[in-house]
Amino acid sequence: MIRLNVFFELKDGVTAAQVKEFSDELVAKSRLDEGNKAYDLFESTTRPGVFMFCETWENDECLDRHSNAPHFTYAVPKIEELSKNGLVVERFEK
Repeated sequence: MIRLNVFFELKDGVTAAQVKEFSDELVAKSRLDEGNKAYDLFESTTRPGVFMFCETWENDECLDRHSNAPHFTYAVPKIEELSKNGLVVERFEK
């Protein structure tokens, strides 16, 4: 089992609504990907403008397919453009 916690902070002037334009579809379609166990986006309540994707995958093969899926390759670069320093990925395994 693979757990990814993916953090990003919005650039000044970018709103949560702008991120949701891309993230809502990414979350919905990713939940349907083979081997996905969980996929959510959270907004920090203590650090304004900080978000975290929490993803759980069955194995590396499923994660690789997800990383190459059209909904991923479209949305992630758009989200990166809205973030200060890109996406920071922390990987955990069970």
